[in-house]
Amino acid sequence: MKVGVVFGVSEIADPKAFEKKASEFLMKLAEEFEIMGGLFVSKKADFRELKEEVDFNEADVLLLYPLTGGTENSLKEFAVYRKPVIIYGDPFNNSIAAGIELREFFRERLLPATLVNTFEELRAAILGYEDMGELFEKFLKMRLGLIGRTSPWLINERFELPYVHISLKKFYEYYEAVTDAEGWKAVEGVVARARAIKEPNREELTKAGKVYVALKRIIGDYHLDGFTIGCFDLIGKINTTPCLALAMFNAEGIPAACEGELNALLGMMIARRFFNKPAFMANIADYGDNYVLIAHCTAPLISGYVLRTHFESGTGVGVAVELPKGKASLLKIRGRKAVVAGVEVAGIEKSEHRCRTQVKLRIEEARDFIDGTIGNHHLLIYADSEELADLLSELGFEVMLY
Repeated sequence: MKVGVVFGVSEIADPKAFEKKASEFLMKLAEEFEIMGGLFVSKKADFRELKEEVDFNEADVLLLYPLTGGTENSLKEFAVYRKPVIIYGDPFNNSIAAGIELREFFRERLLPATLVNTFEELRAAILGYEDMGELFEKFLKMRLGLIGRTSPWLINERFELPYVHISLKKFYEYYEAVTDAEGWKAVEGVVARARAIKEPNREELTKAGKVYVALKRIIGDYHLDGFTIGCFDLIGKINTTPCLALAMFNAEGIPAACEGELNALLGMMIARRFFNKPAFMANIADYGDNYVLIAHCTAPLISGYVLRTHFESGTGVGVAVELPKGKASLLKIRGRKAVVAGVEVAGIEKSEHRCRTQVKLRIEEARDFIDGTIGNHHLLIYADSEELADLLSELGFEVMLY
């Protein structure tokens, strides 16, 4: 295990007063582990200099030791490396106080972070992270993209993880570079396999295909593992929606969310990376004592489907997918909190007053679930709810399981 070590000393303290303590700590640690760094930081400028000297991307875990209080702002900068973090605190100079503050900062960014105050605990924490290295590597190295903006009605959206932002102006440049022939070719097979095409004509289907091709080129050029797009803004500009494109990507194994919601995208990434399942991102449309109805105009094309327009705007190409019956999970993520419910997909509905894909879910104590959930958009995933909840807990989420 390569352990990247950094000591924090406040700007009003004398680093020389702590050199002996730091040296003895490093010598003891080096008896068992490979050490990187081992230098002092007091301010953000020190962090920038240290980045040039040591490549902490090579470390398996970061060990931050706030030797004094007042070191939080310099040490929190190490979140950029997206590594598991161990914070060592001792009983003097407000070390532990700083450590608790730092631990919560890292956890809010979904970085595994633990505080220890003995060398025995430190050793156990390092070895524990080694055992979970593959799990954390899968989770921490996701490259997420936001195309455009998060929809303004998502008033509870919180997201502290890094992501690549791509403007809609850039998207339109990609879109305009796609020919009609390329657009039609992209969706020709999807059109042929549809059970029916209710409203869209060939021109609308071609535009939907051009959106798909443009997004596929963006994924490649920006090296994205998944993306979300501020979809409603496309309607006024190019008079179409990305619903069909997102449905195709999710079926192909590329997580793709709508309305610019990054939390939903994160949940989709988890479903794909750890369960190899697509997720259906949906609104809560109705509920009763023992059921919840969810609906949206895009869903993974994993079973029979009808091509429709987008519900609210009557434009573009939406999909009404007949998602299969069976056991599944309903997931909502917001920040470091997650709500998981075990559900049974009971069937589909076809109201003309809801988004196109409509799924009825059986769930015990549905009203309690609605009262306790943490926002609207939920993900339907064909995975065991207890397994999903356990995984999320291991990844650092605070999970409520229904």
